[in-house]
Amino acid sequence: MKIGEVVKKYGISVNSLYFYINKGLLVPPRRNGQYQFDTKTLKELEWVLALKKMEFSLKTIHRLLSLRRISNFASLDDREEFRKIYKEHDLFLSRKEESIALIREQLNNELIRFEEQYALKHDLTPQIGFPLAALNLLCCPKCGGELMLHNVQMSQKYVFHAALACRCGYNAAIRSGILETGNVNTSKYDKPDITRELYRDLPSMTLSLFERSYRWLESAVKSSVSNGKVWLESYVNAWFFFHNHLNLLHHDDVLIVIDKFPETLMAYKAVIERQGAPCNILYIADSSDTPPLRRGIIDCNMDFFASNEHNFYHPGMYLKQLLPYLKPQCELFGVYFFFKNGHKSIRKCMADYPESFKHNFNVQWFFSEIKQDFHIVDTIDCGLSLDSGSNLGLGFHVPGEELHLQAYHACTNVILPSES
Repeated sequence: MKIGEVVKKYGISVNSLYFYINKGLLVPPRRNGQYQFDTKTLKELEWVLALKKMEFSLKTIHRLLSLRRISNFASLDDREEFRKIYKEHDLFLSRKEESIALIREQLNNELIRFEEQYALKHDLTPQIGFPLAALNLLCCPKCGGELMLHNVQMSQKYVFHAALACRCGYNAAIRSGILETGNVNTSKYDKPDITRELYRDLPSMTLSLFERSYRWLESAVKSSVSNGKVWLESYVNAWFFFHNHLNLLHHDDVLIVIDKFPETLMAYKAVIERQGAPCNILYIADSSDTPPLRRGIIDCNMDFFASNEHNFYHPGMYLKQLLPYLKPQCELFGVYFFFKNGHKSIRKCMADYPESFKHNFNVQWFFSEIKQDFHIVDTIDCGLSLDSGSNLGLGFHVPGEELHLQAYHACTNVILPSES
């Protein structure tokens, strides 16, 4: 829907729409230089208009939008903040005249519906373990041999606890449905983010920039990927795209989630269980570059900040490490963060993370490396942030310097018979 149609349907001025867009409350996609209001944007506009009628400030409306964009309220902390915001507004309204009684009634009814919706999901979600159907994706990372299970606690669909061993001597374990290899974090500059400080402490304008990149990735995935794929997403302790985009996955897909912190995986596993996982998900706690996966099984990879996160602690291109695990025709999607003339921010990053690779946040280096093994299908600069706040994830960003988000879609280079 174009802006003129939105103005006519919702009785809102063009200036107001542009104001909401410029402030990041609305993030409509652009086509041929024009904003196109899709279903998701219209739903957000309708919520903005509803919240305005309840006399929320624009700053608070932006925060509520950001909370929903963070986790779709699957997170307990986000729901607690939602409740706090609503209850404080209720107190403000109670101090006004009786003429606002209808607004208070609407507010409390919506809060009741919210509580019922998420309490129902939480109560009905069963515990999910390591999927039996996905065990064939595993192998010994040392010799490539079959992993045998011992001392198993399982249901008909899931393994909850088990010891894994290979004849060559390799050992791992499944604990609470998470495969733990024993390869743990060794950097003193990293820690598990089980309360998701990386998301919650970001300014709303920066989260709107994230949302713009999310929209681009959603469109790219929907137009390029069919059902029945094996997906991989790693380094989710930084940012985790799929935990809030499960709608992109199909029941016959498989999602492999890898991170070095089992605590982080356990926290996200609980969030995803409350939402209802649409497909089998493998959680693997491993900090090495050789996870216990068979070669050539990955159809699609999601890299939302994973390449950047890798370069905080390791040199070289992260995507090159994945090559042995990718299928010959593999689709890669991601968002690479980079600074434009961000010399102060880079210096602060190197000081805060002494193990950081010198080319981290360098988009020219990133694409020169990626083009050696992959073909770029499409890429776009999703915009910039001049201030990312004093948060755990981007606290080295010096205010005033441009931090850009570059979304990309790539695929593995396939050598045709005539070229070999």
